[in-house]
Amino acid sequence: MMKKLLNGGWEFALGTPEHFSAVRLPHDWLIASEANSTRMCEALRRGVEAQAETLMISNPSNLYAPGIGWYRRTLDSSMFLHGQRVFLRFDGVMGESTLFVNGKEIGCWKYGYTAFEFDITDSLNFSGNTILLKVEYNSPCSRWYTGAGIYRDVCLIVKNPCHFVSDGIYVTTFLTEGQWTFDVTADVVTDSRPYEITHDLLDGGNRIEEWDIDHPRLYTLRSTLRVAGEIMDSVDTRIGFRTIECTPDRGFFLNGRHLKLRGVCLHHDLGLLGAAVHTDAIRRQLAIFKAMGANAIRTAHNPPASIFMSIADEMGFLVLSEISDVWHHAKTPYDYARHFDEWIEKDVASWIRRDRNHPSVIMWSLGNEIPDTHKDPENATQTLRRLMSLVEQHDPRRHARVTLCSNYMPWANTQECADIIKLIGYNYAEYLYAAHHALHPDWIIYGSETCSTVQSRGIYHFPLEASVMADDDLQCSALGNSRTSWGAENVESCIKADDEALFSLGQFVWAGQDYLGEPTPYHTKNSYLGHVDTAGFPKDSYFIFQAAWTDWREAPMIHLWPYWDFSPGQMVDVRVCSNAPTVELFLDGTSLGKRNLSPDMTVTDITTTWKISYRPGTLKAVAYGSSGEIIAEKTRSSFEDAHIIKLNSLQITELSFITITALDSRGNLVENANRRINVLVKDGELLGLDNGDSTDYEPYGSTSRRMFNGKLLAIVRGSNPRIEASFDDKDIPVRKIELVQDGWHVEAQTYPPDATHTDLHWRVTDEKGIDTPLVQFHVANDQRSVEVVPKGDGTVYIRCGTKNGKGHLDLYAQREMTITGKGKPFLDPYSYVSGGLYSTCNRTLTNGNERGIATARDGESHVVFADLDFGSYGSNEISLDLFPLDAEPFTFSLWDDMPGNGGMKICDLTYDKGSIWNTYQRTTYQLPRRLSGIVSFCLVFRQKVHIKGFVFTRLEKAFQRLNAGECDSISGDTYVVRNGCVQEIGNNVSLVFKDMDFGVDGAMQLELCWKSRIPHNSVRVTWEGKSRHATMVELSGSESYIQEIFPLGETIRGRKTIILEFLPGCIIDVAWLRFLP
Repeated sequence: MMKKLLNGGWEFALGTPEHFSAVRLPHDWLIASEANSTRMCEALRRGVEAQAETLMISNPSNLYAPGIGWYRRTLDSSMFLHGQRVFLRFDGVMGESTLFVNGKEIGCWKYGYTAFEFDITDSLNFSGNTILLKVEYNSPCSRWYTGAGIYRDVCLIVKNPCHFVSDGIYVTTFLTEGQWTFDVTADVVTDSRPYEITHDLLDGGNRIEEWDIDHPRLYTLRSTLRVAGEIMDSVDTRIGFRTIECTPDRGFFLNGRHLKLRGVCLHHDLGLLGAAVHTDAIRRQLAIFKAMGANAIRTAHNPPASIFMSIADEMGFLVLSEISDVWHHAKTPYDYARHFDEWIEKDVASWIRRDRNHPSVIMWSLGNEIPDTHKDPENATQTLRRLMSLVEQHDPRRHARVTLCSNYMPWANTQECADIIKLIGYNYAEYLYAAHHALHPDWIIYGSETCSTVQSRGIYHFPLEASVMADDDLQCSALGNSRTSWGAENVESCIKADDEALFSLGQFVWAGQDYLGEPTPYHTKNSYLGHVDTAGFPKDSYFIFQAAWTDWREAPMIHLWPYWDFSPGQMVDVRVCSNAPTVELFLDGTSLGKRNLSPDMTVTDITTTWKISYRPGTLKAVAYGSSGEIIAEKTRSSFEDAHIIKLNSLQITELSFITITALDSRGNLVENANRRINVLVKDGELLGLDNGDSTDYEPYGSTSRRMFNGKLLAIVRGSNPRIEASFDDKDIPVRKIELVQDGWHVEAQTYPPDATHTDLHWRVTDEKGIDTPLVQFHVANDQRSVEVVPKGDGTVYIRCGTKNGKGHLDLYAQREMTITGKGKPFLDPYSYVSGGLYSTCNRTLTNGNERGIATARDGESHVVFADLDFGSYGSNEISLDLFPLDAEPFTFSLWDDMPGNGGMKICDLTYDKGSIWNTYQRTTYQLPRRLSGIVSFCLVFRQKVHIKGFVFTRLEKAFQRLNAGECDSISGDTYVVRNGCVQEIGNNVSLVFKDMDFGVDGAMQLELCWKSRIPHNSVRVTWEGKSRHATMVELSGSESYIQEIFPLGETIRGRKTIILEFLPGCIIDVAWLRFLP
């Protein structure tokens, strides 16, 4: 057999098969098209004025534009011998593809993540051939970025008439009484002729070495097919000798040694390279996670590229390979659910047969978060058994185990599926482990998705104790306080939960690296869920895992964060993590104390925190071994503006990864540098620039990009490229805002002084970033300072930010202030009340999007908002912004206090607007009664809902229909208040209505409803404010209630007190009154 890559010589056209341009495979046309947006690059070069245009040109949705792509190349068939068979093999084509050879349709393939191969022999011409592949990309076809086109390798395969079937060799290894053996089966085509197969281990030696994560020894098995004594085919297969065991009570064993799976979930894109597979990029990516201490990868949520599996073999990773994100029930309009029934047998065969010999693969996941198991249990169990049977057909000796990964484990229907498959992955449900382990002792449990904290590299939102998911800069805090509604409280709790579940196989952290798409909690470009950003730069959370997953005796480490550059006097949470038993923190050589971490080598305490008032200087964290010896150090020094560019290049084979950083004039690393860098490459090709910033929409393929928190990555192709980098002198963003406080006056100083962006924006918030009622503030005309007027007791945070040419705040600084002696203010329900301002709840709630709150998935969640000042009249109209996870209508309740705490239900409310992912929808409700005065109320939900907040409609009392009994005071000789009416009114009775605000337009008429058994009743209507005015109205007799409108003679404006004075001789019942404009 002859097999060679066929990645060169291709042309590409988008839309129609004309106007082709040369491309190099693998190729992702969505990223390539984005990178070729040259007018965006030109706009950047025109200067700062072009920034707004730039942001409009580049839209994240462009990365999902549907289209039809055409790939074309010629193929010379003159080299092929008579009788040989010629195959084209595609390791993956994203989109629905159809292959044509010389105009003849050969075949099609639907699923973008599985390999396929076509025999094109009978369509070839001897003189020359045209290969044409049509790729139809529909969007959205996944919940994340997929790329489009021939994004993996293409191979040309030439075989003799008698040959091994592709992926037909199946090898499994066994350890019996200390001796390694292997079994091999092979599928062949021999036209019924007698044949002989031999299998030779080429580099076996006298002693077989095990394949292990720390020593991934690989061997080559050569399989030879002979027909009539003649060699007809030969195939080399890389194998490793290893055993795996998954137990329900003791966990996972590799080669008989207990091992916790310390895994990460990875999507398939490679940052600025998009979905296009680059071997060097995969090697760099996996090396980063190897250094973190990871030993396993979950390929979420699809089979990976073939080269990925080979590299995992070489580097010693264990792989959970997954087939799909859906079965029959779709999650997006164009996903695999459309083709599941027709194509699943072909795709399972392709998936298993291609990868079943890899020593790295340990589990075959039959699906991720499959809603069928929850909504359609009868069909789901049938589908599950079908999938298990299909896998067994192609891996009958269980080289890897079948599993299922689910977020539906709290409910019985999915538990029924778990009881069938037995090896079950839990997504964000560690709290169920112990109970399920006790109830189902035969289940093998592990965390298929855990953690899901969000963090942006180098972004710190203080204080640490305030858990905030969303903020004005559209970034997430890397301090350790940015929690999602479904994920772990923090990284430490994620590690601890897995460590304490001794029976669990381990966990796969979501996510190893940021990926394009799913930018929860915002609508930006890429996710925030990774512990490495899209450029491959580790975030601070990466080092917490490293501290837990490595041994200080072998690889001592310590990490210190954040960087050291804030406003003088600002309280800063300084954090340290280490795998060492003891750490110590110094500021300018003075010890701030030693802390013991994990002397017993558990992961209970791997981080520690100091609160320090910032002053310029140097922080140093020191790690000590068990005997008190220094084993690791980390320093953070204050710095000034960027002065010098520094390049650090990592060349693997054909690709170089250049990390661009900046130093100040004293040689200190500028860790929040954001200068624009212009890059020039000689003797090589610049593939693109990336800084890991999800809010940066500039094209990856441009030659200019801003740094993000001190770093920028350039990827260059070439054997010996030369890279030059320079600061751009037209776009100079603000790097830092320093806040200087003098009493209640705060002034902002911006750095560098020559920044081209001068806008400043001020807010005063609570610790969660929600506007606070504790102060009023006045911004100076030049925006450079603010004057704070305290109104209530508590701690507030003065924020000052700049947009730096973006459509939102790019960065901000803050200073805390503590106010005393002013008393407690009340919340204003007529201004927007954020969900994050809830006062108490009945269970632990989590962060909602946009500073909201998220209820629990099961049971009741009671969310109380206290001390709302509705005023004397109040309101009965509330508008709520909700984002439920379930699209079905549901009912929730409004109470006047927490149920079980003396609260009474006000009403049930129904939400029926469905669910739009990551989007709040507003619904307005009319309550059966008004809420007035200073009150609390409680929202009771029985499903998971994000609550952004609410606002009540202010009802202008002056223009409402007021029951007579609602008057603020009543006096006189005789009267009775009954059912909201004032009845049996006699001599000199006065009804007083205060705080009647008639506004500027005012009222000119009064409508009254009454009844009386006498023909005439004289009533004086008085309105008083700064002056007093009155008019008389005469009310006639009537046995039943009547209503009539009376002119007032003049317009009543402004805030007034209204008095209805019933003169002597009246005998009347008054039901209600209303003033009319």
